[in-house]
Amino acid sequence: MTESARVSCLSGSAWAANGLAMNSTFTIFARFCTNERMDILRRMRHRGVSLVLFSVMGLVACQPLLAQRSEIGFGVGGSFYMGDINPKKIFYKTQWAGSLFYRYNINTRMALRFGLSYGRIMGADSDFGNLRNLNFRNDLWEVSALWEVNFLDFFTGSRQHRLAPYLVLGAGMAMSDPYGAYPDAETGSSRWVALRPLRTEGQGVEGYDLKPYSRFQFVVPMGLGLKFSVFRFMSIGVEWTMRLAFTDYLDDVGGTYADPGILGSQYGPESAYFADPSGTCHQAGSRRGDAGTYDWYSFALFTVSFRLPGKDVLCPAYDGTSLSKKRR
Repeated sequence: MTESARVSCLSGSAWAANGLAMNSTFTIFARFCTNERMDILRRMRHRGVSLVLFSVMGLVACQPLLAQRSEIGFGVGGSFYMGDINPKKIFYKTQWAGSLFYRYNINTRMALRFGLSYGRIMGADSDFGNLRNLNFRNDLWEVSALWEVNFLDFFTGSRQHRLAPYLVLGAGMAMSDPYGAYPDAETGSSRWVALRPLRTEGQGVEGYDLKPYSRFQFVVPMGLGLKFSVFRFMSIGVEWTMRLAFTDYLDDVGGTYADPGILGSQYGPESAYFADPSGTCHQAGSRRGDAGTYDWYSFALFTVSFRLPGKDVLCPAYDGTSLSKKRR
């Protein structure tokens, strides 16, 4: 067994004696640290797996657990999208975005965060010289649960540990409803029309093997940020996250062209127009979007959070001096 692995196992055993809750965790960890398992780890082609395992256990083991450390906050910034219309340009058509959140700090390195976020995303083929001529606008509402991991010790109110970069990963649900700009011949201007009910690619139409896409989509947020404690009760930060949406229809573009004549007869002239606004009459069944990929959207936010009143209680392995030292 390597020296670093031996130290990690001894550290786990020592912590197991400090409390019943920690005991169950490190009993499992001690079983993992057998010679047989370590031989397997040494034979792994990607040795980074073992480093990640020990790092996660170290974060849990080496940090004081806080019984009460809640924060509420908000974020303001911008949102943009990447998908069939915009495949790779970041901060494309950035629109206003915002969020409200509650954060529970498990310890000085990890926190859980629950949030409600809003952001508008937009796209148009005309910005990329694409003769397909599609466009959309989508106001997204999202609820999420996120896990924050700080690279450095941090808590709001500290003067010693007041700055920390962090990673964030989680899961959420987004409400999506794309609209398209429809040219109104009577007024000479455009008006926004909901695209999902128009079945622009034949979703749910007889003869097409497609189901209508849902307004609610599962998303996986991931990103990074930086926090800074400015007062005893307040911290500020910046955060940039990408959201992988498990749908290809945030922009209402995902598969193949449908017959505008069929759509027009069932859903009206707006459906026929948005099925193929290029005016070139693409053949039904030809490629309209990239069906093999999912859409993404992003939030870049400036955040402010406030620590709620409450008494900090350390786990039995710590005496009261460790936290008091951090507040100096």
